[in-house]
Amino acid sequence: MAATFKEFARNELISVLPSQVCCVKAFLSAVAKASGTIEGTGRKQTLCLALDCEQAAQKTADLLRTLYPAEFCVSEHRMKIAGAERRAYKATVPHGFTSHALQDFELMRTNGEGLLDFVRGTPQQLLRKECCMRAYFKGLFLACGSVYAPDTVGEEKKQGYHFELKIADEEFASSVMELLSDLRINTRMSERNGYKLLYVKDKDEIVRILCTLELSDAATRMQSIIDERETANLLNRTVICETANMDKIFAASSRQMIAIARLKDRGEYEKLPSALKETADARARYSEASMQELADILGVTKSCLHHRLAKLENLADALE
Repeated sequence: MAATFKEFARNELISVLPSQVCCVKAFLSAVAKASGTIEGTGRKQTLCLALDCEQAAQKTADLLRTLYPAEFCVSEHRMKIAGAERRAYKATVPHGFTSHALQDFELMRTNGEGLLDFVRGTPQQLLRKECCMRAYFKGLFLACGSVYAPDTVGEEKKQGYHFELKIADEEFASSVMELLSDLRINTRMSERNGYKLLYVKDKDEIVRILCTLELSDAATRMQSIIDERETANLLNRTVICETANMDKIFAASSRQMIAIARLKDRGEYEKLPSALKETADARARYSEASMQELADILGVTKSCLHHRLAKLENLADALE
């Protein structure tokens, strides 16, 4: 089965993950914030990053290895991701490095009493540079993002153009909204099943989002879909207009033919002036001709023809 647009974009994202240490931390911070959990108790606590794509989880584990000298395993589970139960792949940080990771990713920080507190919102220290902001956005998209285009299959077919991030925490959603605004991306917020949705439906804005995520192939494909659909819509509108015009021509012609037939039935046809009789004969012979075509056949102006045909209809109406 062909990949959906969402899968196409995600697969490309996996190929353009960050490599600089500052951006790697920002990316992993976003993944951990959006889809991470802390499992275990006491000193045996581990940080688990859950993703719905095995390749994405493996790539995430590879990035973790660049920061910490440990073995990071990826395991398959059934669990809830963004509110829906599905197959998930967890990249697990060993308990010996979990505390470091939580602080490196600004998920927790030491308070005045020397204890660790959870950090609300986005990690301000990690997002001081635009490259890190983009890397953070990539992590969010991989962990809780979706993008749809109307050329795809299955459930996406009815979605139209749509981009969204599905976030559980309202305060975090608001801070992400501010971050995206700094990246010149304007989102709206709504709520579904207890989650906050940051979404964009404007097709041109979605192309800009894909470019911000450095998904050049996805952006090109999206623009191609937009161009093809706009061309198809233009053709459809043209056909509709032409059909409507033809309907008007047939309706007017039928009305005029009925008037001519009535004049003949009542014996009034032969009494018509030569100009009106010539016009009636031409209309009877060229019943599908437009007003302009019939005017050209008779060698008169369109206005003159309109006047003559209206005169024939009025004469027929007067016979009733």
